[in-house]
Amino acid sequence: MDIAAISAAQAQAAASTNGASKSGVAANALAGNFNMFLTLLTTQLKNQNPLDPMKSETFTQQLVQMSSVEQAIQTNSNLETLISASAFQASATAINLIGKEVEGVGGGAVLKDGAAKWTITLNKDAPSTTVSVLDKNGATVFTKQLDGKSGTQTFNWDGKDKSGVAQDDGTYFLQVVANDASGAPVGGNVTTKGIVTAVDLSSSDPLLTVNGAQINYSKVLAVGTPSTGS
Repeated sequence: MDIAAISAAQAQAAASTNGASKSGVAANALAGNFNMFLTLLTTQLKNQNPLDPMKSETFTQQLVQMSSVEQAIQTNSNLETLISASAFQASATAINLIGKEVEGVGGGAVLKDGAAKWTITLNKDAPSTTVSVLDKNGATVFTKQLDGKSGTQTFNWDGKDKSGVAQDDGTYFLQVVANDASGAPVGGNVTTKGIVTAVDLSSSDPLLTVNGAQINYSKVLAVGTPSTGS
């Protein structure tokens, strides 16, 4: 008797069910198959060869397999509960960030009165570093070479493109390509600060609207009270 076949049937049933907990579907399938399991096991015992009866270790192994399936389903159920609780907590916390100033990875910075600012963090020195300012459509409006240093540094943009023409106020993004002295890529990130104006709760990792762009809740590094005039 192959316990794996029963497990496979449960997995298939779970995969084909929408809107229900996968562990719940699997548990229901297990309950339905338990009687079948006992019937098959009893039939095996009744019809075994008297000259070659089922060994006690084989009988025990089959019971252990069935128990293992049940334990695995219970573990999955507990994990689903934890994930749901974590997602609910993240959503509740994210809503409370509306009106707060946050610093996050990958967001946009607001160009206002000829000034926009980003914070660049590099894992090590990167003498060959290129920063590119992109508009909301992804078009490059300004590029500059930097001598990137290990740690954190600020990049300020005066709002002018490569031809010196002032750009309209709005949200812009910074793209950084950093390489060390040997030409190998250097890791790091770009962060921005801004006020949270909206929260999208449609996913398990809420999206915060900051400076007209969205930042994942999981990418928020710091939260503070907006300074006067923000």
